[in-house]
Amino acid sequence: MPNIELTPYPSPSTYRQIAANVWDHPHDPHVYGSLEIRSERLEAWIAQKRADSGEKVTVSHAVARGLAMIIQKHRDLNSLVRLGSLYQRRDIDIFMQIVVEDAESIGKTDLSGIKLKNAEKLDVVAMGQMVRERAAKIRAGQDEEFNQTKKGLAGLPGILIKPVLRFLDFLQYTLNINPKFLGTPGDPFGSAMVTNVGVFGLTLGYAPFFPLARTPIIITLGTIEEKPVVENGQIVIGRVLHINGTFDHRVVDGYHGGVVAREMKALLENPERLDEVRS
Repeated sequence: MPNIELTPYPSPSTYRQIAANVWDHPHDPHVYGSLEIRSERLEAWIAQKRADSGEKVTVSHAVARGLAMIIQKHRDLNSLVRLGSLYQRRDIDIFMQIVVEDAESIGKTDLSGIKLKNAEKLDVVAMGQMVRERAAKIRAGQDEEFNQTKKGLAGLPGILIKPVLRFLDFLQYTLNINPKFLGTPGDPFGSAMVTNVGVFGLTLGYAPFFPLARTPIIITLGTIEEKPVVENGQIVIGRVLHINGTFDHRVVDGYHGGVVAREMKALLENPERLDEVRS
């Protein structure tokens, strides 16, 4: 007895025949979601933080702060898949991506970032300072960790890069051995990533998971734009921040995603709550 009663697909198009053979069965655990947040209060709060501190606080820092607070509250989100099982991280580290532009060619533009360790203990001003100082070093070619990573990969022929990276993944996640003795930073991406494509004029954008990161959440910020919104039953023009998320469905399902979205919206639309200290 067959498992499923099947009949041949009637007259498949050329595309269908190609598509059926060019891709494998789905095995990607990515799920995606988008959120729109009224940003007037958030922008005013950020402007006040800048005026009070002299630090260039941004929406990215506010989102990183909010995400760290949410993960601190819901520790299940601070997990990774290892040896076919889920493990919870002890530390809450948020990775903030930066672009290292090249004046000669967009093909030489590099992507790097800064891992904010124990991010739940940092306010937005501290985050802004740490990102600014580290980004300046990276862009000036003075960051030892970034330079060491580039140098190590630059010395490898292309055919060896993949097996070397796979070995590092096996070492630091499967065996849980810190690869620092090899000159490579351990767990460089942490609990979650925050990246901003809005600075490039993009409203929507979904970042892919880096296979060697074991990071189950990536928040991608889009532009802030003026658009019609409903306020007290009336249509008015409001300022709206677009937030997009990529989640590892093995760790974060739709229910978790809904909790993250609801709590992120509450924090950013009431930004004074980002100053709260949680034990």
